[in-house]
Amino acid sequence: MGWTATSVAASLAATVGLRGRWATPYSAAHAAGRAQRGGPDTDTVFARAYARRRASASAADAKALDTARVTLGDDSTIIERAVAAGAPITAVAGFAAAWDTFPRTAQEAIRRPQGAGLGHVRFGAVRATQVDETTCGAAVMAMMLMMGDPLVAAWLMTGRHFGDYLPREVLAVTLDGPGARTIDERWHALQRVLHHQTTRTGLWVAPWPRALGTPPWRLDDETRFAGVRFRGAVLDDSDAGAVTAAVAHASAALRDGIPVPLYTSGDSDAGLASVVPRHVVLLTGRTDHGFQVYEPGSGRIVPLAEARLFGPGPKEPAYGQWTRASWLVLPQVRRGH
Repeated sequence: MGWTATSVAASLAATVGLRGRWATPYSAAHAAGRAQRGGPDTDTVFARAYARRRASASAADAKALDTARVTLGDDSTIIERAVAAGAPITAVAGFAAAWDTFPRTAQEAIRRPQGAGLGHVRFGAVRATQVDETTCGAAVMAMMLMMGDPLVAAWLMTGRHFGDYLPREVLAVTLDGPGARTIDERWHALQRVLHHQTTRTGLWVAPWPRALGTPPWRLDDETRFAGVRFRGAVLDDSDAGAVTAAVAHASAALRDGIPVPLYTSGDSDAGLASVVPRHVVLLTGRTDHGFQVYEPGSGRIVPLAEARLFGPGPKEPAYGQWTRASWLVLPQVRRGH
């Protein structure tokens, strides 16, 4: 069996007693329990953030939040996402007031940027593919950002913002200069901004070579999603216990409404250039037998069998035609959650 850089690193760490806490039997069992907790619409990271924000709001702001939720009706969870993303209440209210003026294609993309099921993901007529071979990580971050922040998704689909508030990534695109007049231009500009954000200090104080894509230790630091902090989890996919723990943690995150970036690679059988993390995909949903995965190279949601995570296999469409799982970006669990 070939080896990967992450399998060797994880194995050496375990040998000297440095196994990541996420991979311990206790942590895996706790995550498996959280993955089974209630229905996915009853208690999510968005609902909890909204409840905290409303509880600390003034009477006038609480009323504004309630009005925004009522305005969106069956889509009221979008307001929870906007609040969890940190949008000011005035921007949330403006977004809610504008909701009925959005085209149907825009509303659908804001509801579910990743689409409603398997197949191509489109923003209107634009396919949700990475800009080039170096921006798979940036495309995954952009998709995750839109799933967490509906005001970013609304900007992408319509070019609009609300009040004087611009999400920081939208502001960065605006400051970068003109040239984001269409959905396609905005999608590409968002990826470029996120790619720059993760590579400018990829080597601590020095820039990471952009041609090498997105370093995983920067993706966990720079991902913005509902106020959640993230951690990298180096994966040895030949270790059944580690993979079982990874599945449990990914399932718990998805049940909470949090998608999970996954780095993939080849291994030493395909040459040394393949052993390091080479591609990034995004786990967007759980199924009875595995996961739904956004693969930015094809711009599609594709299935991934849970069993496929255990060790090497043939080229895998959900891995972007790579063969091994090598690194996950997981939410850090807060005490009491």
